[in-house]
Amino acid sequence: MSSVCRRSSATVMNNPEDKAGMHSHATPSASEQKPSLRSRMITGLVWLVPLWITVVVAKAVFRAMGSFLSPLLALLPWNLSPAARFSISIGAFLLLIYLIGSFASYILGRKLLQFWEAMILKIPLIRTIYSAAKQVVDAISLSNRSAFKSVVLVQFPAEGSRSLGFVTGTVRDPQNREMVTVFVPTAPNPTTGFLMMLPREQTEQTALSIETAVRMIVSGGVLSPQSLGPVQEIRANNHEKNA
Repeated sequence: MSSVCRRSSATVMNNPEDKAGMHSHATPSASEQKPSLRSRMITGLVWLVPLWITVVVAKAVFRAMGSFLSPLLALLPWNLSPAARFSISIGAFLLLIYLIGSFASYILGRKLLQFWEAMILKIPLIRTIYSAAKQVVDAISLSNRSAFKSVVLVQFPAEGSRSLGFVTGTVRDPQNREMVTVFVPTAPNPTTGFLMMLPREQTEQTALSIETAVRMIVSGGVLSPQSLGPVQEIRANNHEKNA
Protein backbone atom coordinates (compact mmCIF):
# COMPACT_ATOMS: atom_id res chain seq x y z
CA MET A 1 0.00 0.00 0.00
CA SER A 2 2.82 2.36 0.89
CA SER A 3 4.63 1.58 -2.37
CA VAL A 4 1.51 2.47 -4.34
CA CYS A 5 1.23 5.80 -2.53
CA ARG A 6 4.86 6.61 -3.18
CA ARG A 7 4.49 5.68 -6.85
CA SER A 8 1.39 7.85 -7.29
CA SER A 9 2.98 10.82 -5.56
CA ALA A 10 6.08 10.50 -7.68
CA THR A 11 3.92 10.41 -10.81
CA VAL A 12 2.16 13.59 -9.77
CA MET A 13 5.41 15.42 -9.03
CA ASN A 14 7.04 14.25 -12.27
CA ASN A 15 4.08 15.28 -14.45
CA PRO A 16 5.04 18.61 -16.14
CA GLU A 17 1.41 19.57 -16.70
CA ASP A 18 0.66 19.29 -13.00
CA LYS A 19 3.74 21.38 -12.21
CA ALA A 20 2.63 24.04 -14.70
CA GLY A 21 -0.80 24.06 -13.11
CA MET A 22 0.67 24.46 -9.66
CA HIS A 23 2.85 27.37 -10.80
CA SER A 24 -0.04 29.00 -12.66
CA HIS A 25 -2.07 29.22 -9.44
CA ALA A 26 0.86 30.69 -7.51
CA THR A 27 0.37 34.24 -6.30
CA PRO A 28 2.47 36.91 -8.05
CA SER A 29 5.51 38.06 -6.16
CA ALA A 30 5.93 41.53 -4.69
CA SER A 31 8.40 42.44 -7.43
CA GLU A 32 5.73 41.74 -10.07
CA GLN A 33 3.25 44.03 -8.29
CA LYS A 34 5.62 46.98 -7.89
CA PRO A 35 5.67 48.06 -11.58
CA SER A 36 1.87 48.17 -11.59
CA LEU A 37 1.82 50.33 -8.46
CA ARG A 38 4.48 52.63 -9.88
CA SER A 39 2.71 53.02 -13.21
CA ARG A 40 -0.53 53.90 -11.43
CA MET A 41 1.25 56.52 -9.32
CA ILE A 42 2.85 58.02 -12.43
CA THR A 43 -0.52 58.08 -14.21
CA GLY A 44 -2.07 59.85 -11.26
CA LEU A 45 0.70 62.45 -11.24
CA VAL A 46 0.34 63.00 -14.98
CA TRP A 47 -3.31 63.93 -14.44
CA LEU A 48 -2.97 65.85 -11.18
CA VAL A 49 0.16 67.94 -11.80
CA PRO A 50 -1.26 69.93 -14.77
CA LEU A 51 -4.47 70.51 -12.81
CA TRP A 52 -2.51 71.70 -9.77
CA ILE A 53 -0.36 74.02 -11.90
CA THR A 54 -3.50 75.45 -13.54
CA VAL A 55 -5.08 76.17 -10.15
CA VAL A 56 -1.89 77.77 -8.80
CA VAL A 57 -1.42 79.97 -11.85
CA ALA A 58 -5.09 80.97 -11.92
CA LYS A 59 -4.99 81.90 -8.23
CA ALA A 60 -1.82 83.93 -8.77
CA VAL A 61 -3.31 85.76 -11.76
CA PHE A 62 -6.56 86.60 -9.95
CA ARG A 63 -4.65 87.66 -6.86
CA ALA A 64 -2.48 89.98 -8.95
CA MET A 65 -5.51 91.39 -10.75
CA GLY A 66 -7.40 91.84 -7.49
CA SER A 67 -4.54 93.72 -5.86
CA PHE A 68 -3.93 95.94 -8.90
CA LEU A 69 -5.63 99.03 -7.43
CA SER A 70 -6.12 97.90 -3.84
CA PRO A 71 -3.45 100.25 -2.39
CA LEU A 72 -4.97 103.24 -4.19
CA LEU A 73 -8.54 102.30 -3.33
CA ALA A 74 -7.60 102.03 0.33
CA LEU A 75 -6.73 105.76 0.30
CA LEU A 76 -10.22 106.78 -0.81
CA PRO A 77 -12.52 108.32 1.80
CA TRP A 78 -15.21 105.74 1.09
CA ASN A 79 -15.23 102.60 3.14
CA LEU A 80 -15.24 100.00 0.37
CA SER A 81 -15.62 96.34 1.18
CA PRO A 82 -12.83 93.92 0.14
CA ALA A 83 -15.16 92.42 -2.48
CA ALA A 84 -15.80 95.86 -4.00
CA ARG A 85 -12.09 96.69 -4.10
CA PHE A 86 -11.39 93.31 -5.69
CA SER A 87 -14.05 93.85 -8.38
CA ILE A 88 -12.86 97.38 -9.18
CA SER A 89 -9.24 96.17 -9.44
CA ILE A 90 -10.14 93.40 -11.86
CA GLY A 91 -12.22 95.79 -13.99
CA ALA A 92 -9.38 98.31 -14.10
CA PHE A 93 -6.88 95.59 -15.01
CA LEU A 94 -9.05 94.35 -17.89
CA LEU A 95 -9.52 97.95 -19.06
CA LEU A 96 -5.74 98.42 -19.04
CA ILE A 97 -5.30 95.31 -21.19
CA TYR A 98 -7.86 96.63 -23.67
CA LEU A 99 -6.19 100.06 -23.82
CA ILE A 100 -2.75 98.53 -24.41
CA GLY A 101 -4.18 96.36 -27.18
CA SER A 102 -5.83 99.37 -28.80
CA PHE A 103 -2.63 101.38 -28.45
CA ALA A 104 -0.56 98.58 -30.01
CA SER A 105 -2.86 98.41 -33.04
CA TYR A 106 -1.46 101.75 -34.25
CA ILE A 107 2.01 102.12 -35.76
CA LEU A 108 3.18 104.64 -33.17
CA GLY A 109 2.00 102.49 -30.28
CA ARG A 110 3.58 99.41 -31.78
CA LYS A 111 6.91 101.23 -32.18
CA LEU A 112 6.84 102.42 -28.57
CA LEU A 113 6.02 98.95 -27.27
CA GLN A 114 8.82 97.46 -29.37
CA PHE A 115 11.21 100.02 -27.93
CA TRP A 116 10.09 99.13 -24.42
CA GLU A 117 10.54 95.44 -25.21
CA ALA A 118 14.06 96.06 -26.51
CA MET A 119 14.91 97.81 -23.24
CA ILE A 120 13.60 94.85 -21.23
CA LEU A 121 15.63 92.38 -23.30
CA LYS A 122 18.84 94.16 -22.28
CA ILE A 123 18.39 93.24 -18.60
CA PRO A 124 20.17 89.88 -18.05
CA LEU A 125 17.81 88.00 -15.70
CA ILE A 126 14.60 89.72 -16.79
CA ARG A 127 15.49 89.00 -20.41
CA THR A 128 15.42 85.23 -19.86
CA ILE A 129 12.09 85.27 -18.01
CA TYR A 130 10.47 87.69 -20.45
CA SER A 131 11.62 85.77 -23.53
CA ALA A 132 10.31 82.45 -22.18
CA ALA A 133 6.97 83.98 -21.22
CA LYS A 134 6.64 85.72 -24.58
CA GLN A 135 7.33 82.51 -26.48
CA VAL A 136 4.57 80.71 -24.56
CA VAL A 137 2.08 83.53 -25.18
CA ASP A 138 3.06 83.75 -28.86
CA ALA A 139 2.62 80.00 -29.25
CA ILE A 140 -0.87 80.17 -27.71
CA SER A 141 -1.88 83.09 -29.91
CA LEU A 142 -0.38 81.33 -32.93
CA SER A 143 -2.56 78.24 -32.40
CA ASN A 144 -5.67 80.44 -32.30
CA ARG A 145 -5.05 82.25 -35.57
CA SER A 146 -7.81 81.60 -38.06
CA ALA A 147 -5.42 82.40 -40.93
CA PHE A 148 -4.07 78.85 -40.73
CA LYS A 149 -6.36 76.65 -42.77
CA SER A 150 -4.77 73.21 -42.35
CA VAL A 151 -1.58 71.35 -41.43
CA VAL A 152 0.48 69.81 -44.20
CA LEU A 153 3.80 68.06 -44.69
CA VAL A 154 6.36 69.51 -47.07
CA GLN A 155 9.79 68.33 -48.18
CA PHE A 156 11.97 70.66 -46.15
CA PRO A 157 14.84 71.37 -45.53
CA ALA A 158 16.12 68.58 -47.78
CA GLU A 159 14.56 66.21 -50.28
CA GLY A 160 13.22 63.13 -48.54
CA SER A 161 12.68 64.85 -45.19
CA ARG A 162 9.35 66.17 -43.94
CA SER A 163 8.43 69.32 -42.01
CA LEU A 164 5.13 70.50 -40.60
CA GLY A 165 3.63 73.52 -42.30
CA PHE A 166 0.49 75.62 -42.05
CA VAL A 167 -1.47 76.42 -45.20
CA THR A 168 -2.22 80.15 -45.22
CA GLY A 169 -3.71 80.63 -48.69
CA THR A 170 -3.12 80.42 -52.41
CA VAL A 171 -1.36 82.60 -54.98
CA ARG A 172 -0.72 82.40 -58.72
CA ASP A 173 2.78 82.36 -60.17
CA PRO A 174 3.84 84.24 -63.35
CA GLN A 175 2.65 81.24 -65.43
CA ASN A 176 -0.80 81.59 -63.82
CA ARG A 177 -0.42 78.32 -61.94
CA GLU A 178 -2.01 78.06 -58.54
CA MET A 179 0.50 77.80 -55.71
CA VAL A 180 -0.13 77.05 -52.05
CA THR A 181 1.41 79.42 -49.49
CA VAL A 182 2.76 77.41 -46.56
CA PHE A 183 4.27 78.76 -43.37
CA VAL A 184 6.90 76.34 -42.00
CA PRO A 185 7.62 77.30 -38.37
CA THR A 186 10.82 76.65 -36.48
CA ALA A 187 11.03 74.65 -33.26
CA PRO A 188 10.63 75.33 -30.40
CA ASN A 189 9.65 78.92 -31.27
CA PRO A 190 6.89 78.71 -33.89
CA THR A 191 6.61 82.50 -34.26
CA THR A 192 9.52 82.44 -36.72
CA GLY A 193 9.88 80.29 -39.80
CA PHE A 194 9.89 80.17 -43.57
CA LEU A 195 7.29 81.13 -46.14
CA MET A 196 7.10 78.66 -49.02
CA MET A 197 5.05 78.77 -52.21
CA LEU A 198 4.58 75.27 -53.55
CA PRO A 199 2.44 73.49 -56.12
CA ARG A 200 -0.42 71.63 -54.52
CA GLU A 201 0.98 68.27 -55.53
CA GLN A 202 4.11 68.93 -53.43
CA THR A 203 2.15 69.15 -50.17
CA GLU A 204 0.71 66.30 -48.13
CA GLN A 205 -2.44 66.86 -46.12
CA THR A 206 -2.59 65.63 -42.51
CA ALA A 207 -5.42 65.18 -40.04
CA LEU A 208 -3.67 67.25 -37.35
CA SER A 209 -5.43 70.23 -35.84
CA ILE A 210 -3.67 73.58 -35.58
CA GLU A 211 -3.41 73.27 -31.79
CA THR A 212 -1.90 69.77 -31.97
CA ALA A 213 0.68 70.86 -34.55
CA VAL A 214 1.70 73.91 -32.48
CA ARG A 215 2.00 71.75 -29.37
CA MET A 216 4.16 69.32 -31.30
CA ILE A 217 6.45 72.09 -32.55
CA VAL A 218 6.80 73.88 -29.20
CA SER A 219 7.71 70.63 -27.41
CA GLY A 220 10.26 69.69 -30.04
CA GLY A 221 8.30 66.57 -30.95
CA VAL A 222 7.95 65.32 -27.36
CA LEU A 223 4.18 65.88 -27.36
CA SER A 224 3.55 64.13 -30.65
CA PRO A 225 0.47 62.10 -31.57
CA GLN A 226 0.87 58.45 -32.42
CA SER A 227 -0.16 59.14 -35.99
CA LEU A 228 -0.43 62.15 -38.26
CA GLY A 229 -3.72 60.79 -39.52
CA PRO A 230 -4.60 59.80 -43.05
CA VAL A 231 -1.82 61.55 -44.98
CA GLN A 232 -2.88 61.93 -48.60
CA GLU A 233 -1.40 63.99 -51.35
CA ILE A 234 -3.59 66.86 -52.43
CA ARG A 235 -2.89 65.85 -56.01
CA ALA A 236 -4.73 62.58 -55.39
CA ASN A 237 -7.66 64.47 -53.88
CA ASN A 238 -7.83 66.74 -56.91
CA HIS A 239 -7.72 63.73 -59.19
CA GLU A 240 -10.67 62.16 -57.38
CA LYS A 241 -12.63 65.44 -57.60
CA ASN A 242 -11.98 65.73 -61.32
CA ALA A 243 -12.97 62.11 -61.85
